[in-house]
Amino acid sequence: MIDKQQNPAQDTHVSSSSEGEPLFLTPLIEECQYEKARNESTVNYFKQFGIKADAHSGYITVNKTTNSSLFFLLIEAEVNASSAPLMLWTQGGPGLSALFGLFLQNGPLGFNATLGLERRLLTIQNHVNILYLDAPVGAGFSFTDDPSGYPKRLEDVTRDMIEFLAQFLKVFEKYQNREFYAAGDSYAARYSVALAHELLTSTHEDVPLKFEGVIGGVGFLAPIFYLANSSDFLFQASMLNETGRSEFKKRFQHMEYVAFSQGNFSYAVQMLLFTIFAYPPEYPKTLFQELTLYNDHASPLHTERPFVMKYCVGFVNSTSFKTAIHAGANAVIEYANENLIYTFGGDWLIDIRVKIEYVLENIRVLFYTGQLDALFPSSNLLPYFETLNWTHAQAYQKAKRLPWLPYEKYYGAAGFTKSAGNFTSAMILGMSHYAGFDKPTEAYYLMLQFFNRSIAFSSE
Repeated sequence: MIDKQQNPAQDTHVSSSSEGEPLFLTPLIEECQYEKARNESTVNYFKQFGIKADAHSGYITVNKTTNSSLFFLLIEAEVNASSAPLMLWTQGGPGLSALFGLFLQNGPLGFNATLGLERRLLTIQNHVNILYLDAPVGAGFSFTDDPSGYPKRLEDVTRDMIEFLAQFLKVFEKYQNREFYAAGDSYAARYSVALAHELLTSTHEDVPLKFEGVIGGVGFLAPIFYLANSSDFLFQASMLNETGRSEFKKRFQHMEYVAFSQGNFSYAVQMLLFTIFAYPPEYPKTLFQELTLYNDHASPLHTERPFVMKYCVGFVNSTSFKTAIHAGANAVIEYANENLIYTFGGDWLIDIRVKIEYVLENIRVLFYTGQLDALFPSSNLLPYFETLNWTHAQAYQKAKRLPWLPYEKYYGAAGFTKSAGNFTSAMILGMSHYAGFDKPTEAYYLMLQFFNRSIAFSSE
């Protein structure tokens, strides 16, 4: 965690293509120099690994008053890029970089056993153009010069994402009127739903996209005090004893009382942050750490955060890589941004049920959960889906739970799905809160089936 997000340049109102300098595209966009913006944003880094697809990256300023800019990395589809859908990928946190998704989950490059980079054969980038976006402001390389530039509400995140897309589509006009999907894990499932809701309910002529669907993995979709109360799961996974389970449950009861009976939302969020997560040694231990003796909150299978994740933070902060993707040699990615977390803290207590229900009514939705998710247990999230009120709610409640196979000759089942209308929920065996990091093959085939419309939806 950090105290202040670092601005990669002193003057961010001018574009720069110099070695080691960050590239800001908004000045070129404002001057309608779209071709120059495309050329200057070109990234050749991935070619050395045999990836033929074109790539672009840079910053787009979404608020001039606060000098808030969002960083993106676009990697076009390996096959049929000119007609393949555009998928926006954001990471959770809130505050994680989408580059973690690229290297650790679903992009064309990943780390091998010796921590070298190698081409990932099963990548959804084979089929869709992926727009990795560090959102919201304060996530990854994205930054603001003014604390007021950090989002306070989910609507602030959506506003900035729409401003970003409006400018992006001017530079990369070939994506105008293209099939579009919003996807992400954990907190980012929330961003995806909110973006879909806004674009479906309001007219944004400067964002001409065919919104086809939302993909949310291990998502922060239900009310937080219900969703994150993992006391029973932790007990059943032998991470807590009976005394610990009781103490964990009592903490959740107390947080709800502080938030909704006393109206002290900020204190309730502070307690939440030091209840369910696990932090590095330089920070006080959370209740989760004290009771479980784990230093990672994602899974019962490992007590420490996987080393490759820590390595990835160092890699994306290397000067050579930052220079290659126009992020700026002085830019810094931290695992989390404290300013963002605390400014955005009020959103943790907001129920987005109405947004989810509207999106379910209007476009295709895939929500997947992890059998071993210790942060947002599948046993909490799946029942929540049953309570949503939408046209096909009863059909979904009555629908059969079916075994899910990634491909025809897969031995056994990789999970279970349930579908009705435009909605499929999936529970993936062996998946923790790290989702595609744990089960990249299963996540790949699940998304591919969703894009290909080969997941069976109800005809009702």
